[in-house]
Amino acid sequence: MAAAIPQHAGGRPDRWDYLSLAACGLIWGTTWLVLKFQLGALSPVVSIMYRFIASGLLIFPVSRLQGQRLTLTRKEHGLAAAQGVLVFGFGYVLVYSAEEYAPSALVAVVFATLSLVNTGLFRLVLGQKAARGAWIGAGLGAVGVACLSAGQILASPVRNGLLIGVGLTLGSVLFNALGNLATRVNQSGGAPVSTLTGWAMLYGAAALFVVALATGARFAPPMTFGFWASFGYLTVFGSVVGFLVYYALAHRRGFTLASYTGVLTPPVAMLVSSLFEKVRWDLSALAGLLLIIGGQVMIVRSTRR
Repeated sequence: MAAAIPQHAGGRPDRWDYLSLAACGLIWGTTWLVLKFQLGALSPVVSIMYRFIASGLLIFPVSRLQGQRLTLTRKEHGLAAAQGVLVFGFGYVLVYSAEEYAPSALVAVVFATLSLVNTGLFRLVLGQKAARGAWIGAGLGAVGVACLSAGQILASPVRNGLLIGVGLTLGSVLFNALGNLATRVNQSGGAPVSTLTGWAMLYGAAALFVVALATGARFAPPMTFGFWASFGYLTVFGSVVGFLVYYALAHRRGFTLASYTGVLTPPVAMLVSSLFEKVRWDLSALAGLLLIIGGQVMIVRSTRR
């Protein structure tokens, strides 16, 4: 077992931690609505590949402005490649594939377990102990997302291969957790956060390029305003801003807290849908929202020393 690595920098969470959580939840909660303009235009593999090529390249000027080095050591490149392939490559593809078999609400519920899986994996591999409140908070968040999405799940028709969709989502959760583990080891070794994120995105795009070639996907993008406007939003905000904020938060406070953004995203997405798509809230959804907020409070409190 590797030597224990501290989960966070210590001290009381400050306003930047709260703002970071809010920013990630708001950005990724709105991407679900914007993604609709990408569907059908290209295969998800190619669309994500282009997105991470653009995002990765855009991050390097940000790294330079932050005074970070743009080069990585051989070991750092290896861990960045693991992060990229697991998180930005296969992790994304499995979630997109899962939604072909299972309702998106059910996919969101299963993916909300990432905070729990991160906590357990970091304990097992790095010897990193999480406070009891972090475990309870992550569990409350997962239950909250289940309650929030219960109405949509029950209203959705039963699809053939539902278990396949659940299995694919669990695979994505595992890939993301393993990618977060590689990221944490790299960050703890002194790799610059923004530069590391940019290289990881490019490695993930390279993995997706191989998948696209193997599946015979079409590479020519459509020349429509909707596609490129949504592509710009997903690239700049969904990828560059969202992941830079996410990984910076993880560097300061650990992945148990940062990955709770996966729990915060569904209620934001539902709020956006209620504004633009007339989605209605029921008592189960409201109870789920309260559980999510309660879980967030417990995790934040558990990061204090």
